[in-house]
Amino acid sequence: MRGFRIGTTSFIYRAGWHENVARLAGRVEDIELLCFEADQPSDLPGTAELSAIAARRAEHGFTLSVHTPLSASLASSDEARRRDGVASVLRVIEATRSLAPEAYVLHVYLGDGEGDPGRPSDLPAWRARAALSIEELLLRGVPASSLCIESIDYDLTWLEPLLVDFELPVALDIGHLHRDGRALREFVDRFLPRTRIVQWHGTDPGDRDHRSLAHYPTQDARWLLRTLCERKYTGVLTLEVFREDDFEESLALVHGLLHEQEVSA
Repeated sequence: MRGFRIGTTSFIYRAGWHENVARLAGRVEDIELLCFEADQPSDLPGTAELSAIAARRAEHGFTLSVHTPLSASLASSDEARRRDGVASVLRVIEATRSLAPEAYVLHVYLGDGEGDPGRPSDLPAWRARAALSIEELLLRGVPASSLCIESIDYDLTWLEPLLVDFELPVALDIGHLHRDGRALREFVDRFLPRTRIVQWHGTDPGDRDHRSLAHYPTQDARWLLRTLCERKYTGVLTLEVFREDDFEESLALVHGLLHEQEVSA
């Protein structure tokens, strides 16, 4: 018996936040609102759209999470850029506060974006810059329990001291682990106790991630779902895809594997 919610992103269909939410309501139990930019008012849902989303949530009972801007560089060695990153995250938090999201997903880059090369030359200094950004968010009244640090393109253990010090939860991106050839079982064992969101997607033959779970190894998928059930995981399992075909195929696959487990139990 699963205790976790199955969710997906707010941009499955070629439409705005509310239309996506309206079409997904009743089909998923959590929706990750993608706020990948926050420089212009048009980058974020407006008052009317937020009210419409809140009404849908009241009707259907799903929960909400929010993905903060991709440009936010919270451990940048450029102090102005680090501060800008904090400001953009706060703009998203303030803009969506009325929805009372359960979690905000944050990226902490090695440099200023994904794909930055290698381990920082001064790991403690990198962590200290990230810690300063987290402290600034907390000073604005953002609960630490809502700030989910996502595993992106490096070994999340490098950031583990900060996670422990601030008691921060994790958005464990299983799709990234597979894409980068990291040990699935080792990272799940280590980080699941502090994970509030599991992000899941496949990587297609062209090395494009955030694709259908049809591109994810079936045996690992079976192990993951069985483990989440056995360990009584109560967070969200987000199908982090951005296209309708990928969503439909992934959702069907997850429900099929869960049914397979129930039958064999």
